[in-house]
Amino acid sequence: MGETTDATLAARCGSCGRFLGPYTTCPYCGARVGGRVSLKVVKIAAVVLAVVGLIGLWWAGRQLPIPLLTVEETQGTMNMAYVRVRGRISRSLTYDPNGGYLAFWVDDGTGEVRISSYRDVTAALLAAGKIPAPGDRVEVAGTLRIREDFVALTLNAAEHLQLERPEPVAVKIGTLTALDEGLRVRLEGEVRRVLVPYEGLTILTLQDDTGAISVAVDETLTTLTGALPEVVEGQTLVVTGTVTLYRDEPQLTPASVADIALTAAPVVEETPPRALNTLSADEAGAWVRASGRVVALTGFKGGVKATLDDGTGQVEVLLWQRVYDALPEPTAVDVGAELEVQGELSVYQGVLELEPAQPGDVSVRTAAPEIPWVEIASLAAQDAGRVVRLRGVTGIPETFSAGVKLALDDGTGVITVLLWSNVADALPRPPEAGMLVEVVGEVSVYRDELELLPRSLHDWRPEP
Repeated sequence: MGETTDATLAARCGSCGRFLGPYTTCPYCGARVGGRVSLKVVKIAAVVLAVVGLIGLWWAGRQLPIPLLTVEETQGTMNMAYVRVRGRISRSLTYDPNGGYLAFWVDDGTGEVRISSYRDVTAALLAAGKIPAPGDRVEVAGTLRIREDFVALTLNAAEHLQLERPEPVAVKIGTLTALDEGLRVRLEGEVRRVLVPYEGLTILTLQDDTGAISVAVDETLTTLTGALPEVVEGQTLVVTGTVTLYRDEPQLTPASVADIALTAAPVVEETPPRALNTLSADEAGAWVRASGRVVALTGFKGGVKATLDDGTGQVEVLLWQRVYDALPEPTAVDVGAELEVQGELSVYQGVLELEPAQPGDVSVRTAAPEIPWVEIASLAAQDAGRVVRLRGVTGIPETFSAGVKLALDDGTGVITVLLWSNVADALPRPPEAGMLVEVVGEVSVYRDELELLPRSLHDWRPEP
């Protein structure tokens, strides 16, 4: 037999000599064996050691900062890592009040990352008043999720969102350009238009003496920060928000409906009319006041254009149908009328245009003189371009792709009246054969035949 070791002797009962294994009391003779560590003690010691080790790891982890990454540095191997990102909120928020889902995009200069939070975390953010908004500077820590087409981060604790909202800069509307995207500003202006293109979005057109800008108030903003107070045209507001872009044009996005405040102070100063020869394409987007005499009036799909002449130059006044129809006397705006107009200056196909935002932007100093009656028999090809007034009985209307045409007989002759679709569709009563009507329009020649072109629905005047 081999030599008996101390370990072998320690594993045997000192009384009966049998193998004990881990027991401290011999299962054969009942004798207690001294000097051995209980298995129970070993188990307890192992658990204690494990707990202490985990606490140590937790403490060490708490002492180390969460790594800060840029979007450009993220890799697929970092999926599910706990990291930090810093940047500016670059898009409007997405919020689901039923599911408690909140999401926004952060741009850190190297790319964008989508930040999202869920029920409890979102509720904690709202309770703390930490509602992000475009333009805010943020630092966010959370679980990184790498996708093929974008990088996402899940916010797991409300305290891991640090938010800084820049102080607004007071500016004039006309000074803002696309280069100011992300700038937080404070504007003061008059509400020129309130538009609800669809349920859940309200667009306020705010204008001061330098220009106009749209203020976007969407459903997410009102759900998170409260209902938008009643706003009507003509009110003056002070609005604080971040400059965002819509189709490359600046607009204003508030962080809260509380950033839209009513003020009684007038902000649109009455500036004297500009000489038309001083206007240039470089001023496109500026708010301009001008005056002059209407030397031409033409219709187009959506309204009419009045050519304004002040002796130094000309500008086209673009009167959209909703503005033109709402004038106190639309027929007063015609050739020979003296107008004072304010609106946004723009350029279309190289021609300067002035676009009033509402009927109050058009002031008729002198109404257009009554257009004289003429007989159809007196008209000839050389009258092309002349605006005349006729009275007669209509023939059978004939529809075509661009509108309706019909004959007009005044007893001295017959002329074709051409109603373009924008005019024909706006008539309260469709034209029909046998109607006695008064028609104002521009004389035109088509294939050696005379035609009369009414410019708006107000040029077609059926008699009872």
